[in-house]
Amino acid sequence: MFTGIIEAVSEITGIEKSGRECRLTLKNPFGNEIKTGDSIAVDGVCLTVENFTGRTISFFVSKSTLEKTIAAHYRTGTPVNLERAMPADGRFDGHIVQGHVDSCGKITGITKIGDGTEIKIAFDGKFADFTTERGSVTVNGISLTIAELAGNTLKISLIPETLKRTSFSATLKTGADVNLEFDIIGKYVAGIIKHGKNPSEAENFLEML
Repeated sequence: MFTGIIEAVSEITGIEKSGRECRLTLKNPFGNEIKTGDSIAVDGVCLTVENFTGRTISFFVSKSTLEKTIAAHYRTGTPVNLERAMPADGRFDGHIVQGHVDSCGKITGITKIGDGTEIKIAFDGKFADFTTERGSVTVNGISLTIAELAGNTLKISLIPETLKRTSFSATLKTGADVNLEFDIIGKYVAGIIKHGKNPSEAENFLEML
């Protein structure tokens, strides 16, 4: 499990394609603080460390991951957000992030507001039931809050610290594709309602959180 609080921005140093799969090699910002088999979220995608050195980390990327995420668009030099899996005794600063990207969205607008920045992201309307204003969404692995919703477009406010500490400092542009993971709590509640269960079950679920 992850929290959506980015630990480091790395860079793609190698892409080895094999059919519809590939292996990614990134710069290693963690040194020997990782091990083979560790889970690391790369732009919000949970990947497993296959090999590493003091300078690089390598991951296998499956066909389904390439089809569903922005990993298919990576090139050598692409900056990526990294977060290691949360330790059991770690501090929970963001929100519950599984590292299972639901879909790609597209940035449709960027507006500078004082020191902050507002961005609009268009997403597949079939995920609308998982979103709500002031709810959580993960964008390229970053835990963010939905400021406004309008149909299948969500608006997010980025504070200067987020821009500085994430790949958005280099990649934020209109038309860019982004990984989206919608809030797992919203998914469970929507599932309870969809399957016709008693609404009180959704209330009980929320009370347990």
